Amino acid sequence: MMGPLDPRRRELLAAADLLVLSAPAPAPALGALAFAALAAVAGDARADTAAGAARASGVELDWIAPRECADRRRVLAEIEPRLGRPSEANGEPPLKARAVVSRNERGAWDLRLTTTLGETTRARELHGETCAELADAAALIIALAIDPDAADRGTPEAEPDAGAGPGAIVGADPDAGADPGVGADAGAGAEPDAGAEPDAGADPDPPNAAEAAPAASTPPGAPAAPAQRPSRPLEVRGTLRASGVLDTASLPAVAPGASLSAGVLIGAVRAELSGTYFGAQQAFVARTTMGGDIHLTTGGLRLCYAMRYRSIELGPCAGIEVGVMSAASFGAASPGSNRALWVAPHPGALATLALSDRLRVPLAIDVPFPVMRDRFVLVGIGAVHRSAAATLRASLGVEVRFP
Repeated sequence: MMGPLDPRRRELLAAADLLVLSAPAPAPALGALAFAALAAVAGDARADTAAGAARASGVELDWIAPRECADRRRVLAEIEPRLGRPSEANGEPPLKARAVVSRNERGAWDLRLTTTLGETTRARELHGETCAELADAAALIIALAIDPDAADRGTPEAEPDAGAGPGAIVGADPDAGADPGVGADAGAGAEPDAGAEPDAGADPDPPNAAEAAPAASTPPGAPAAPAQRPSRPLEVRGTLRASGVLDTASLPAVAPGASLSAGVLIGAVRAELSGTYFGAQQAFVARTTMGGDIHLTTGGLRLCYAMRYRSIELGPCAGIEVGVMSAASFGAASPGSNRALWVAPHPGALATLALSDRLRVPLAIDVPFPVMRDRFVLVGIGAVHRSAAATLRASLGVEVRFP
């Protein structure tokens, strides 16, 4: 069991927590800051080990995370290369770790990591833009807590020739170990002749395999292959939205309405289908008491791109709606009704404010441009209604995201 932490080590661990909490840095910056601080902790921990503290041989990991995050096996697989052995203990493990991953109201990720070693328990809170960043940082912290030397095993190094002895020279002349009296000059035990010519068929400095491999795989003068960054998982979520709508000029007066939408979010791109209904608005033939009740029902497709800042998403949209505008006359001797096709493309913008991971308040502004502007008339009396060439439409509601 490791002894109590001395004050210097406590300060270094606190510094590691502060560095991790200073996110949202991108994944490389987050990893570099956490690695630098934890490496200092590892150096101090090696001194404790030299004084007689025992090292852990494994970890009991309780990993709680959403389905789109890394699972427990993947985190253990990140720990094992640093330990140089399986990370799960046989029997009672000296280190217990519990990690809880969740998405915050900004759409980023939080990790609460608690480690227990003997009688010492530490809790850390990490924040990152992706769940993969937090999984990598948690694996590093756990590995260092088990074995302070894990920082030196970040990547496997090439092993020496298995058949070479401790003092053997790889690539040496095979005759070097022969009996000095066989085929050797009388002065074999002395320094070799300074004027002696090297064997014409021998390579004076044969390259080893590590040096030869790049030359064989990359032609001379060819540009080096760009380093590949690890890909981040693409987030996919569904949306359901209910909104109240106001339209300024499609109908005879400012018209309230209701809208229902269902869509999908793929990263920062939103695609959704919607249905909207506007109640009847009365229109009168000029200088008469006759007129008509005008209704509008539409269904539409909208595409948006969201830019995120803290708990707010804001971005441009474009869409098209197709529907029916209908009219029923009143006041005339012979009442009648008619309908016309409604087609209107509409640019716009959509902003959402996060109340929680799943609940948001959306505000949408659109400007529909009706392609066909049919005129409704009472035969022999006069015109009743014709839509404007463009109308302003605003909606405010509530949105639920899942999972």
